[in-house]
Amino acid sequence: MSATRLNFEQWKQLSLEAPERVVDEFLAKLDRIAPESYRSIIASHPDRERILSSLKAGCAREEAPLSGVPYILQDLFDVSGLPTLCGAPFTDPFVAPLEDSSLLYQKLNTLGGCFFAKSVPAEFGVDLRGCNPSYGDCPHADGLRYICGGGAGASIRAVAEGWAPLAFGLDTCGGIRIPAAFHGLFGFRMGINDFARDGVFPIVPSIESVGWVTGFIEDLLASFKAFHRLPLAMEPSRPRGYLLNDLAGPVDPSIKAGVMELIRELNINEDPPIRRRLLDAFARSGQALSVTESRELYSIHKYWIEEYADQYAPTLLQKIKYGRECTTTDAEKAVLIQQWIRACFTEFFVDHDYLVMPISPFPTPEKAIWSADLERDLEQLCAPASLAFLPALILPVSCAEGLHGAVQIIIHPRKLHIVPEILAQVTGYYSR
Repeated sequence: MSATRLNFEQWKQLSLEAPERVVDEFLAKLDRIAPESYRSIIASHPDRERILSSLKAGCAREEAPLSGVPYILQDLFDVSGLPTLCGAPFTDPFVAPLEDSSLLYQKLNTLGGCFFAKSVPAEFGVDLRGCNPSYGDCPHADGLRYICGGGAGASIRAVAEGWAPLAFGLDTCGGIRIPAAFHGLFGFRMGINDFARDGVFPIVPSIESVGWVTGFIEDLLASFKAFHRLPLAMEPSRPRGYLLNDLAGPVDPSIKAGVMELIRELNINEDPPIRRRLLDAFARSGQALSVTESRELYSIHKYWIEEYADQYAPTLLQKIKYGRECTTTDAEKAVLIQQWIRACFTEFFVDHDYLVMPISPFPTPEKAIWSADLERDLEQLCAPASLAFLPALILPVSCAEGLHGAVQIIIHPRKLHIVPEILAQVTGYYSR
């Protein structure tokens, strides 16, 4: 295999022809990672024989949609025989290998996928930058000066480097969307589903969501179809969308230009009153998400912080403690904001099939410019889909100087059948 990314079909062909070579080259790539980077990216992986056996079993399912396709799992998902370490700063509760596997792992096996490795999450999957003080911050594929981003940043890094063509993680608060945008990858955030609940260490249980990334638009379509049974025949239609590009303030010109070029291929409505209603409803979405996250983090970690408080990252500990100290009034306001957002989407989806928004208002950021304001902007943009439990496509856009950005196309949850049509409409943008 070359160092370049391979698509699903190329991986399948190699896996059929030379499974031993595929496994040996994957393990060799891991061996070439610098030790300090390895610790921040790879949490664990099965031994060679188990990977090889899994790959051969996947290839034997010739009709399965992901037959022979390797994948990476964020280390919040259980896999039998391996521990789920959660990127935690303390290990005693997590070091034992598990007997059962998550529902997502089981589903991927039935689809023909082959599990290659677990990736290190941000500490307990909670950090928009992708930081983990215990294991080290996952480095961006383009260099140490850039932010990798998101709780599942290491999964995205694995796909960006071509180690595997598919990777999964939790996208509860943007854990997949943000690093996918910073690396220019394709992906999908699921809506409500059991894959985020069965055999998964939780971040914010009430709004948990699974997401995945791929390197190619055709692989995004193939993976989407693997998880979603679509009608055999639908009447021809042209899904109707709307662009909201200024929720978090000014958008970088490079991002805006890429977004405008992409949506030229789509059927976008430009009704100004809709913009005002959306902006009003989403104005405090970041605030509501922050309160919801903190309260549920506290419910999960309240006993551990009594014993391990000095080992938590200060920013995460602050979030947890805020959840403990949060007033009933603050909690009730967050619930009301969430209900308003859901009601707004319900109204919006009467006349529209999807909403287009940037994932980040700026291209891949350098570590030197990261700030609390930038973090709030990211949270604000990711919050509406999170709080409303909505599925979303992740589509990269071209930016200046080789940097990356992406849009999220938030989909009507009862109209997932429009996803292939949207992807067909934008395919020309990626073939130029």
